[in-house]
Formats: sequence, C-alpha cells, structure tokens
Amino acid sequence: MKRTTPILIPILIVVVFLTAQIAVAARAVEPSLISRLVLLASKDERRLNALDKAYLDAYTILRDENPCSRLFGGPAAIEALNELVMKLRPAYLDRQIAVRMSGEITMFRNASNGFSFRMFEKAEINMSGSFYRSNTPSERRIPLVADFQPNTRQTRVALLLHELGHLVRGADKKWLLTDDGNDIERSMKNTDYVVDACRDEIEYATRMTVAQQLEEPLTTVAQIATQP
Repeated sequence: MKRTTPILIPILIVVVFLTAQIAVAARAVEPSLISRLVLLASKDERRLNALDKAYLDAYTILRDENPCSRLFGGPAAIEALNELVMKLRPAYLDRQIAVRMSGEITMFRNASNGFSFRMFEKAEINMSGSFYRSNTPSERRIPLVADFQPNTRQTRVALLLHELGHLVRGADKKWLLTDDGNDIERSMKNTDYVVDACRDEIEYATRMTVAQQLEEPLTTVAQIATQP
C-alpha cells in the first residue's frame, strides 16, 4: 500500500512572557492528585470531556517508570500537570494556536521531594484549534501536531506534554523546552522533541480505557485512606 505524506500545517503553542516580578510559592504544594482522580472516577465515563481524558492520558504516562516520564522529572511532574489543567481556561484564538500561556510567573516547590516548577498567571486552550477541532475533506485548516491528526487523543496528550515542558526543568536544570513565543518553527521543533521522546508512551496510553487508567491509582488511594 502506498503511504501518503500528510500535509503539515504549522501549529503554534504560544508562551508569552510579560515583564513582571516572579512570585515564589514557599509553601509545600498541596497534593490535588487524590481529589482529582476520585472526581474523575465518580463521573460516568461518557461524561468525561476531552480535557479530562487528555489529563488521564498524561497522568498515565507520567506515573510510570518510562523514558517519557523521566524526561519531565518522573511522577513528581504530575503536580505541575495538575496545576496546569486547573489553570486552563477556554478561549477563541487563531486556529494555528493550540494553547497560550502568559502573565506573571509563580514558582512552586514541593517541600517533601524538592521538585519545583513554574506556572503562568494565565493559560488558555483554544476552542478553535487542534485540541478540539478536526479537519474535513473540503477544509484542511487545522494544523497537525507532529504527525498526529487534530482532535485526537494523541494530539491532546501531546499538547499537554508540550505545555508541561515549559513548566519543568530538564536534567540540565534548564527549562525542558525553550521558550517559543510567537516563533512557529521553534514551537514545532519543541512539539517534535516531545513526540519523538514520548511516542511509544503516547500510543500506549491512548489505547487504554478510562477504567484501566484509573484502576491502579484508585486502588492505591483506597489503601492510603484505610491506613491508621
């Protein structure tokens, strides 16, 4: 079978830095993992929205020992993922933009494990972009994410992981992804870097059902809850 090459339309994931004093959260970050998992488990799977499912896919990748999880700092990075997802708000932007973060930066540090990350004052997810919108045969204006089609589980988790890469440090203590601002080429390279490192984990997580993704963590939560 002849393999066709997909038409690549640049996608832009914007991180805008405003001139502002950086605030530091000296407190230990409150763990929100248990409450979030219990909340998602309490919903009918059919009522989970696209962001809920993308969160579970990213969580499933980060919680395990694998190359993608290690890239972001291991399971400790779930704390940054939680903050990001809670911060995200819907917006209507240019369809080339998937997610936009901007504003004052707050630094977080977990006093228990020493993991630190930053968070922007504002995080917007584009309702007109590749997280939610698909292309049609007659109109192909929504960009691919790496080589993933828009509005798919693979694309949505890749976008969350891209954003996470702007919030956490790599092994060299620098931000995992370089700032891409309005630089489409840099944004695409950042996305390609994440997908190249995480493709196997993305494919594996997005083949799982919600029940499979929640089974192990909720068992752990129940065990913790019954401890004296």
